[in-house]
Amino acid sequence: MTSNDNPMHSSEGSVAPSTSSISTKPSSSVVAKPFIIRNNRTYINEPTLLYPLPVDLAELHRQSLRTLMLFQLFGGPTTAPEFSNKPPSSVLEVGCGSAFWSMMCHRYFAQHGHSSIQFTGLDIVPLVGSGLDQNWKPDKDMKWRFIQHDMRRTPWPIPDNEFDLIMVKDMTMSLSTFMRDPQILFEEYLRMLKPGGVLEFWESDHSVRMLRPHVLKAPAILKDDSDSDSSSEEEDETEKLGAYIMTNNTPLSAPLNPYLVEYNGWVTKGLDALGVSAVPCTLIGPYLLQEAETLMELRSKRLAVPLSEIRWEREGVGGVVTKDGKSYIDSMKRKGKGTDGKGGGKGLTVSQAALRRTALETVVGLILALEPVLREVSGKSQDEWDGWSGKMMNDLLREGGTSWGECLEVGAWSARKKLS
Repeated sequence: MTSNDNPMHSSEGSVAPSTSSISTKPSSSVVAKPFIIRNNRTYINEPTLLYPLPVDLAELHRQSLRTLMLFQLFGGPTTAPEFSNKPPSSVLEVGCGSAFWSMMCHRYFAQHGHSSIQFTGLDIVPLVGSGLDQNWKPDKDMKWRFIQHDMRRTPWPIPDNEFDLIMVKDMTMSLSTFMRDPQILFEEYLRMLKPGGVLEFWESDHSVRMLRPHVLKAPAILKDDSDSDSSSEEEDETEKLGAYIMTNNTPLSAPLNPYLVEYNGWVTKGLDALGVSAVPCTLIGPYLLQEAETLMELRSKRLAVPLSEIRWEREGVGGVVTKDGKSYIDSMKRKGKGTDGKGGGKGLTVSQAALRRTALETVVGLILALEPVLREVSGKSQDEWDGWSGKMMNDLLREGGTSWGECLEVGAWSARKKLS
């Protein structure tokens, strides 16, 4: 969560470089009172900032839940294989917010014997310790500094070739017009990244689609049997978590849930007015490809996380959407998994149900957090919105309204800076 419109050029910023320290000096682009209350939610008090989400504890909690879910889905704080055996020595979290990802990343590597990584967080207002959550503080052994800076002002107050890993997580709502023309951002990322360092993005789509029944094995062009085994193992692990690997052939369609149908229309129109795409997962890969002269080893992983148990998972019905024309039931029987021998599914495990419930709660939380944007687009009064949102929550959270296959789409993309 950072600034997002009308880039200006400056190097102003406030830096707190010591271990476990936090910057409290406000940036020149933010007024003396950094937060403002509107409709009982807390927002950044910057009139030129188009960031549509609140920054109160409810929203920070929702973002933390999403981060924990992505940690589980991606197997840790980064998908880059470069850090499997040797961790990064210096890490930047862009738009760090509460710095929850940095904290979890530190704990992950510390548990593996690496506690000396230097973490830096960059954001327009301090939400760590000195901000809204006075209780959050970095672990005592965590090397942490916070740089308060308006990202619309470039260059950022960070030296060249500073980081082994730059993490850009859930930033598309913060960067709006930058995402329409991301060249300025990528110039900064690449300037701060060491040669051989990793630039990684984690993102989620803001609109909701429906996952239709299909053969679970991801099609791919494989070089040998070992590649095939690796792909199959990765897919099996993803399925065990309760999610599905997405490919160009994954069958997706508009949702059937009436509340999500309405929400999709409103959020697409509302975010577009702010210069934000409702489907940012479709943009990041092409942006990275445009930097082919300076980046190498582009990798991506996109997942669909159903928001509940899907009817066709349990019942084995819902239509034929397989490549070979055979029914979903026959395909599942042939694979010998996910069925009870009667054409129906086994049902979700406790951990799979928990993962999907987390995805659902973060989607519902996002809908509620976007109330001002959605109300304006829908034309609803406060009373009408309260009635609609109450019915929406009851339908999605209590009455199984997402059992047709509505899902949260997430992704991770990474690339390395060329050595020369």
